[in-house]
Amino acid sequence: MKKLRWFISTVAAAALVTGGIPFGHLGTAEAKSPKPVARIALVPLDDRPVNTYFPQMTAKAGGVETVMPDDDMLGHFTTPGDGEEIGDWLLDTADEVDGSVISVSMLAYGGLVASRTADQSYEDALANIKAIKRLKAKEPDKPIYVFDTIQRLAVTATDPETLKYYDQIREWAILYDEVHNLGMTEKEDRLQELEELIPEAVLQDYLDARERNHKINSLLIDWVKDGTIDYLVLAQDDAAPHGLHRAEREALVEKAKDLHVEDRTVVFPGADEVGTVLVSRLSLDSLRIHPKVAVEYSGMDGSDWIAPFEDTTFDESVEKHIRAAGEKPVEDADDADLVLMVNTPSEAGTSKADRREALDGFVAGINEHLEDGKQVAVTDVTVTNKADPDLIERLQDKVKLPDLLSYTAWGTAGNNMGSALGQALQRSAFLEKGNQFGVPLTVDAAQAHVNLLLSSFVNDHHYRNEVMADARKLVQKLGGNEWGLGDDFDEVNDFVVEELSPKVDDWYESYFADESIATGKRGKHTFTGKIASLDGVEIVLPWERLFEVFVGPDVTIERE
Repeated sequence: MKKLRWFISTVAAAALVTGGIPFGHLGTAEAKSPKPVARIALVPLDDRPVNTYFPQMTAKAGGVETVMPDDDMLGHFTTPGDGEEIGDWLLDTADEVDGSVISVSMLAYGGLVASRTADQSYEDALANIKAIKRLKAKEPDKPIYVFDTIQRLAVTATDPETLKYYDQIREWAILYDEVHNLGMTEKEDRLQELEELIPEAVLQDYLDARERNHKINSLLIDWVKDGTIDYLVLAQDDAAPHGLHRAEREALVEKAKDLHVEDRTVVFPGADEVGTVLVSRLSLDSLRIHPKVAVEYSGMDGSDWIAPFEDTTFDESVEKHIRAAGEKPVEDADDADLVLMVNTPSEAGTSKADRREALDGFVAGINEHLEDGKQVAVTDVTVTNKADPDLIERLQDKVKLPDLLSYTAWGTAGNNMGSALGQALQRSAFLEKGNQFGVPLTVDAAQAHVNLLLSSFVNDHHYRNEVMADARKLVQKLGGNEWGLGDDFDEVNDFVVEELSPKVDDWYESYFADESIATGKRGKHTFTGKIASLDGVEIVLPWERLFEVFVGPDVTIERE
């Protein structure tokens, strides 16, 4: 079995080098599925798995099918997607779906990375997004949910030179706001020093992209007002409390208020999770279920914490994500259908013993909610871009992992929390109605759910805490660049596959094999299935860099 899995992954890697692979169609997402509850057209932020595989699998776990443009339309890494072709695809697909979730970063510019440069003119970007107008004219009764980003403070790093600009431009953008808008004149010398260090052409391209993107975002609010867009999320990509984004964000929020569309326009920190959040909103609308969500923390309360790369207190971000995903926030877990358990850092000065005690209580709380019949999602935002090993150890020892409706730790706090909500909400809603749709769909949905849960534990913990560091040592030994692997890709990818494959087996055998999982309900009776086998797994570095990995398990569930 391990040799078979490695073979599949190596073939996938070869396909990546020769032209890209459609991650949204890997593994179980590619298999033919029973008739879904609904079909959603998804234009993703880019072709990374967090923006393709993740929202597709969360929808599938809720009995909903997502369809996407062909992978060659979406571009790859630094190669932009084709917005004009994607617009035509949206119109061609319109009569086959129940609604659309559209990334303007992809439609207008060709993806998130492309949106950070000024290569695409405002006029061409505008021509591309007018496809949204044509889509609404063609299908006026079908919802269109749109999202875009407020540009992050830094540029994209692909090599040592751009990595240097990443840090310098980020610092410059923060200092510019502090010196010119907040009166912190004591920082002016460092601001001038950075302006001498950063090439004028690099800084101008950055500023031109910001200006163009802000004009497009402002226009999208007008389109909410005139009814073209039914719901709009403007997600603040990696930021800080101060920076150039602050004035842009405030202007957009003020415009939404002036046009009285603040109930249909939301601004919050994030980016890569928003496709999943809006797919959740459309799925819940299709199922006509809107779960109530309570939130509990292991460490600092969200009202006392601003997460790294974000610019608002975390509790505000949580509430906005909950509402955007189609849920209702409540204060007390007793009143909730779903409890979002958030692992946050402890306050400064907390002893290791007190932190251990807090985590023990946090995990005990997870089990108490499960025993009380509550549905539970877990998101770990303690450390950016990786799991908290101390929490992982306790989850392994104390919690029946297949009972969780989601687990995430792969990105920023907003990324993790929003994607956990999107997965858990769709799964929660489907379980309430799942038995109405027949055995094939309920089993298919359960398999998608377990696949994504298993993928998340392996990726978010083992890759990001262990294998990624070892792969970085290999890249250094080869004299390569972890942000652009180039000719080293095959060797590094093979290393990642070989190191990570046994971790998938270990997680499956230790925590998933032969466990029962809920597949649907009828009244007070819960129908279950048994996790019967792990039939394969696909592993590949989706972009030619170390920052993320794709892990696509393929489990079989048998109805009990």
